[in-house]
Amino acid sequence: SLEMCRAWVVLFAWMLTAGRGSARLLDEDCGVPMQLIPKIVGGVDAGELKNPWMALIKTNDEFICGGSVITNKFVLTAAHCMCTDEECIVKYTQLTVTLGVYHLLATGEHNHPHEIYNVERVYIHDSFAIQNYRNDIALLRLQKSIVYKPQIKPLCILLNDQLKPQTDLIQEFTAIGWGVTGNGKMSNNLQMVKIYRIDRKMCEAAFWYTFDYPMFCAGTAVGRDTCKRDSGGPLYIHMLFDGIKRATQLGIVSTGTEDCRGFGMYTDVMGHIDFIERIVLDADIEVVLPYIDLLDAGCLGNDTLNSWDRSGPDAIRSFEWLAEVYKDSFIISNGALISKTFVVTTAQLISESTALKVQLGQGDVHTYAVASVHKHPKFVSLAQNDIALLKLGEEVQYTESIRPICLPSLSNKAEQQKFQRRAADPALNLIAVGWGTPTNVVVRRTNASKCYREDHQDIGEQQLCMESPSPHLLRVGIGSPLVNPLTHGNRRAFSLVGLASFGRLEPFASNVYTNVLEYLDWIGEMVKA
Repeated sequence: SLEMCRAWVVLFAWMLTAGRGSARLLDEDCGVPMQLIPKIVGGVDAGELKNPWMALIKTNDEFICGGSVITNKFVLTAAHCMCTDEECIVKYTQLTVTLGVYHLLATGEHNHPHEIYNVERVYIHDSFAIQNYRNDIALLRLQKSIVYKPQIKPLCILLNDQLKPQTDLIQEFTAIGWGVTGNGKMSNNLQMVKIYRIDRKMCEAAFWYTFDYPMFCAGTAVGRDTCKRDSGGPLYIHMLFDGIKRATQLGIVSTGTEDCRGFGMYTDVMGHIDFIERIVLDADIEVVLPYIDLLDAGCLGNDTLNSWDRSGPDAIRSFEWLAEVYKDSFIISNGALISKTFVVTTAQLISESTALKVQLGQGDVHTYAVASVHKHPKFVSLAQNDIALLKLGEEVQYTESIRPICLPSLSNKAEQQKFQRRAADPALNLIAVGWGTPTNVVVRRTNASKCYREDHQDIGEQQLCMESPSPHLLRVGIGSPLVNPLTHGNRRAFSLVGLASFGRLEPFASNVYTNVLEYLDWIGEMVKA
């Protein structure tokens, strides 16, 4: 149709011109296979290395579903694949994922054998309903990270969910799997089929459901369709990113007709980007360092890998280092406790001549008088050096609800550079802390040169511009910390990266943070004074 053609023109024009700042992929090393067989004869068998993202999900060595590799730690599949019964009362617990498989019954293919990974945790969409396959999507986190190679690579997940109106008009997809073939037997070789979007009303009539949630209907006029044991496998198309054609997943095989001929329903991946980001990015931002020289080792606390269960942005509730700065009974700024006697905050609302107090603790609240205020000497406006240190009148006693946030040692330049290099990584995702619901969201760095340019506000090298990919409105207060989860041995904590300086109170907004790691020399001078 003309509408469909226009959608393709818009989508591919965007893809052809997309740079790293606009095209957001979950894994940059995605969607480009190394093929041993350059041409697929007859369009039936998916040639070896053609689909290195295909995953084989098993329980007790029994094949239950397909899936797709989307990062080096996660496999995407359908939620109903995790159910052991029709009512989905009991879920599978012992799962493995086999990667690098083409011949299903073979132990290895030429010089690229398969690899088996244990599943560490299963994330099923909170609103999944087995009765009508609503939100039929799940993520499997693997115990060990995947090492990419020719036969094992990730499929692209496009994080630009604003393009969903265009992807909704795409008509042709590729489906892959080892499902039942036309002769009623399970295929030994990985199969590939072209299927086409069908008016969802046809599926609604066939299944007696009204699909008012992110799913779409697809099949072929000649009776080709995905079938039993194809469930959980991907539907993908090819998109151009920076001139490179990449396989990009738009659907997950969900449910179909009993005879596997005609059409089926597919979970719309673009309609579940928030779920994928919430789980995958939250897990991806953990930092593992064998040794850390810290300003205050008390920041590590007693939280362990096993006791800290983080399944979503609202699961991180313990911010023992979060400080509130008060003038009389009014809160004027947020900040972070960095040692037993110092709190770091922004300078803009802090007065050096006014009595201030700092409140610490969650639940068990303690209030401390501020003995002295130290604004950065070059602070003039929000454009630069919006940072201040508050020296407390007495030492803070660390408890389960009060402890400092991690910063590198102020005398160890090598350790400081480690923290700074990590924070400078444009691919790093961080956690913005705020108040209300949610209390925090995962954010990513955006182009500082364009950030607030329309407001004639230049962003300096010592500032960070962070963009929230979430529609959830996070109320970020002045001085609210920007943090990075940090793992040390078997203990978890947070490291401080920035403090909120200015921004907008709206979904998907960009907020500007003072980069605290650029002020470590100054902080060191003040702490020693």
